[in-house]
Amino acid sequence: MTTSVTLVRLFDSSWAAWLRGVESCRRKPTRRAVHALRVGCRRLQALLDVLGHTTGAPPKALRRLGQVAAESLDVLSALRDDQVQRQRIAGDAGNRGMNALLDAVRRREARHKARAREAIAGIDVARADAIAHRVRTGVVRRQGAPTPHDRTLLLLTAVDAAATGVRSRLARLDTDRPRSLHKLRVAIKHFRYVVEIAGEVSPSVHVAAQPTLRSLQRRLGVIHDADVLATRIGRFARHRRKHLRDVRGFKTRVESDRARSLRGLSRALPALRHALTDLAARASSGAAARAQ
Repeated sequence: MTTSVTLVRLFDSSWAAWLRGVESCRRKPTRRAVHALRVGCRRLQALLDVLGHTTGAPPKALRRLGQVAAESLDVLSALRDDQVQRQRIAGDAGNRGMNALLDAVRRREARHKARAREAIAGIDVARADAIAHRVRTGVVRRQGAPTPHDRTLLLLTAVDAAATGVRSRLARLDTDRPRSLHKLRVAIKHFRYVVEIAGEVSPSVHVAAQPTLRSLQRRLGVIHDADVLATRIGRFARHRRKHLRDVRGFKTRVESDRARSLRGLSRALPALRHALTDLAARASSGAAARAQ
């Protein structure tokens, strides 16, 4: 099976998953539906990057389809945070302050759910499907590299390009800044999906850090959720000072979870940096081989 055929199959499944995700969120944007569509968007973005490096798919169509996926992610971001917060707070609700905090998050979630429904209903699926058809046609018509070896080298280039984003975020990482950690998390997610897609196409494209990537993504997820929740609690406490004592203990537990995940993150980062260095060397060697 050639790489192009395999990539067509992966594109078909990814695009179908995005369409199902949009339809599910239109019906009812539950936490599961929102999560599924967000994962579908990120996997589609990663696949488009791989296609850009390995096939002759039209760059304009790739960019436009990538924008469709990015817009879907953007409209669901705030709702996703609300849903995570609500579930976490509900597990600790009981006193008056925590119940009031839960009510505040539920009201916020309802507002963001209405906005998300409106935005998702406004997605022009027919137009997006037409763009997807152009991408698919480009993958089918224009074959990738002519030999399995060259195809593997092109896939390795795609993986290393995604790794560049992670290297950049690591170089500027400031663990005291939630935004810095969040951007690293997004870069790692994208890198992980590109690695997984490349591995499906060619098992020769192996990155030793895959288990580390999953672990780092989980830890960064806990940190992100804790940062968002701590900000929400602080804002609530400033406006509802009578409940400050009731929510103080909960905020302390959230901050403790963040600190524990941050320590685990610090321990895991050296392994990631080593894997990225090894990947850069392999990609450089592959580029030299193609140039000969």
